[in-house]
Amino acid sequence: MNRLASIFGFLILVLVLGILGFVFYQSPQYDGDLTLPGLKGKVEVHFDNYGIPHIYAQSEEDAYRTLGYVHAQDRLFQLEMMRRVGSGTLAEFLGKDLLEIDRFFHTLGIPRHSKESASTFFSAGETPWKIAAEAYIAGVNDFIEIGKLPVEYLLLGEKPRPYTIEDMHSIVGYMSFTFAMGLKTDPLVTKIARELGPEYLNSLSIQTLPEHHTIPVNYPDSLRVDSSSTIPTLTALLDKLPVPLLEGSNSWVIAGSRTKSGKVLFNNDTHIGFASPSVWYEAHMEYPGFSFYGNHLAGVPFGLVGHSRHHSVGLTMFENDDHDFFEEKLNPNNPNEILVGDSIFPIISRKELIQVKGQDPDEFEIRETIHGPIMNSVSKEISALTSNPVSSWWVYILEPTKALEAIYKINHANSIQEVADAAGLIHAPGLNIMYGDSAGSIAWWAAAKLPIRSEKVHSKIFADGSDPETLHKGWYPFTDNPQSINPENGFIASANNQPDTMRSGVLFPGYYFPGERWNRIAKTITSREDWDQESIQELQLESVNEVQPQIVQMMLSHIKLEDFTTYSEVLTALQNWDGDHGLEALAPTIYYKWQYHVLKLAMQDELGEEAFNSYLETFILVRSTRHFLATKDNPWWDVRGTSDIETPEYIITEALKVTLEELTSQFGKKPKDWEWRNAVTLEHPHPLGSQKPLDKIFNVKADPVAANEESVNKLAFRLSGDGIYNVTSGPAMRIILDFANVDGSISVLPTGNSGNRFSKHYSDQKNLYVKGKYRPQLMNEQEIKEKSKGKLIFTPKKN
Repeated sequence: MNRLASIFGFLILVLVLGILGFVFYQSPQYDGDLTLPGLKGKVEVHFDNYGIPHIYAQSEEDAYRTLGYVHAQDRLFQLEMMRRVGSGTLAEFLGKDLLEIDRFFHTLGIPRHSKESASTFFSAGETPWKIAAEAYIAGVNDFIEIGKLPVEYLLLGEKPRPYTIEDMHSIVGYMSFTFAMGLKTDPLVTKIARELGPEYLNSLSIQTLPEHHTIPVNYPDSLRVDSSSTIPTLTALLDKLPVPLLEGSNSWVIAGSRTKSGKVLFNNDTHIGFASPSVWYEAHMEYPGFSFYGNHLAGVPFGLVGHSRHHSVGLTMFENDDHDFFEEKLNPNNPNEILVGDSIFPIISRKELIQVKGQDPDEFEIRETIHGPIMNSVSKEISALTSNPVSSWWVYILEPTKALEAIYKINHANSIQEVADAAGLIHAPGLNIMYGDSAGSIAWWAAAKLPIRSEKVHSKIFADGSDPETLHKGWYPFTDNPQSINPENGFIASANNQPDTMRSGVLFPGYYFPGERWNRIAKTITSREDWDQESIQELQLESVNEVQPQIVQMMLSHIKLEDFTTYSEVLTALQNWDGDHGLEALAPTIYYKWQYHVLKLAMQDELGEEAFNSYLETFILVRSTRHFLATKDNPWWDVRGTSDIETPEYIITEALKVTLEELTSQFGKKPKDWEWRNAVTLEHPHPLGSQKPLDKIFNVKADPVAANEESVNKLAFRLSGDGIYNVTSGPAMRIILDFANVDGSISVLPTGNSGNRFSKHYSDQKNLYVKGKYRPQLMNEQEIKEKSKGKLIFTPKKN
């Protein structure tokens, strides 16, 4: 009876939403005429088969104002969520359950930093990027005032406030935070170092190991750049975020010496948490002197990724370590002071007020030392380690961001030198800026402000804040940053792995992935010299990991196969695995569950359940398993609390027994039913989709994909014992561009270009995406206008 009532209630909700959508909340307007105040002239917007706007204007201001309007009508609620995360105002909009997240972001300092960055942005005067940003903001607010708001606002009983430049900087702050791996990793590494000792750390890959792959650098002499200069766990907090995290990426640029056309071939796929809508919004803009096809974050007018007719720019995460923690020593005579050497410094306190929906505002205290804000009150991982104050030193909040200026200049660049200069403006988060152009140049810059650390500071273990010699010693000049310009090998690739040594000879520390994706990309590209847009697709869609079969063989070497004759068929498939995660494969289904149980049996007794789960969330897991198995005298094997000294043979064998028993219970005895397709799910969650039955309406479900840990086509999931792996992140777009035919470049998004549930473009690319298909990035005006599926004309509002 309850089930029938639930179904009936769901049908009623669908009916109500359908009526509301038809009457009040129609699809974004893709056809017709609109008047906008502030326009100088007529603007035409042509929408293609996938709802991508192609904007034709006679001035820059008109183009950006129009972009603001069409972006808002497709992605306003996404913009709302992103600005509220960065500004620490989620509880005001969604209620008290989000209060802890707001406190965390306020303590970290992003809302205050956004205000400071906005003030600096205005103080620079009437710069081109300020004029363009303000025009875009005006367009967003035009839609808020006269457009039909997304249905989410009705369901929440809310209305959007006007969009501001401070909001825009809050969104940049949110983006920067999602790269801050130190908050997940450093407390865990410190815990292992303090409670277990160096021998336990030595069995993991905290720093880059010799077997990992580094990105080659190539410093040119011709380019010069100005180089002035009850607290939930963090994982539980991040699980509540209504927006996805930016996690990784691949990009490679192939010089004409290795392509069929003799022109540069450009590829980028940014790895971001899956969500509905997906992160990137595609838009193409044309006005006198400017032609650009970009991928935009909601609320940001400039494309972080995109191309003109003469240059293309992409990005991956640099993964540099720009976040340190200092454990302070309190003055025994005054708990509001800390000691640093022979000096005494005050702890500065301030109160901040957070509005909470449906209840009184929350006033709370933020305390800061000379090293940064004290994090104990908002981080369970930190408070569990020590009762001493622990301060967060994070490069991003140390100075106002110039990200908007940098991105604008990159979009409008006319030369490789202009892109290099713009990359030098980015202080945080660390980004690998990838570049190719029609003249034949290829380039990569690791864009970030890199600190010179004291020899006494381990970048992933809490530093002694009372030691004055642990203070940072300054900054490396941008010209020392890892980079490569037109290398002789004819390609550049980045895949979140360690760059080779800087010009100064320093191997800069970070949260780098082991380079398995990079190595696969590099080996494949150097295998031939006739790449084109079609042939390179196979590499971008590849689901092979060459290291995991090696790990499997290492684990198999510790067991007796004759003890598992009942499972000979599936174990033979595992023995013969080449690392391919095709949906029909059996090996991945066994491997990931076995890996989980090996690590759980070996590590959870030392770490505890929460810390072990945190370990599974860090980059250390991805790059440590092979080293973990290969390390002699690895102390993790011994289980605490037993009289025996457990061996790897014992742990690995017991883990396999549990694995096979669980898989049999889960999938049955037929090996065919153990295929990877049966263990993988893919759903793009909407912020309201956590509430049933709204998940059925707003979330986008897709067919299974070749989920994997570190293949080129990285489709990631959380390692767990469940045996069902929900893909949580992957390529947020797949771009391929051959400069022999810029108008013929291709891409695809995971869901669709619109975030409006009533738009036909809400999920119209999901099947293309899971099947490894692409669609065009149109730039040819005649083709666009001939094939246009909608034409929206904006005209100035007459006084």
